[in-house]
Amino acid sequence: MSKFYWGIALIALAVLILMNRNPREDSAGIAVLMLIGGGVLIYYGNQYIKRVKQTSAFALEMIREEGKIDARQIVQRIGVSEVDIRMYLIESQRKGIIPFNAEIV
Repeated sequence: MSKFYWGIALIALAVLILMNRNPREDSAGIAVLMLIGGGVLIYYGNQYIKRVKQTSAFALEMIREEGKIDARQIVQRIGVSEVDIRMYLIESQRKGIIPFNAEIV
């Protein structure tokens, strides 16, 4: 999630540089690189947030239906590694979305 916010900050800084630049300075190249870098950070941060939300939604659905969370089924649905899925589940537990006493298989 911090990638997303760093991307926004980087783009805002690049826009400020472009707005306040002196025609004799070569700050346009740096500002364009910052814009590109900020866009990339926003893209990957958004992908991360989307995967965490999908993982949490599937996990809550499994808790309602089966009473436990099967990480392998979530891996098959989302298409990322089981290690990443388990990290997303831990993050969701820290945020209070998934209960701590949920059984993760």
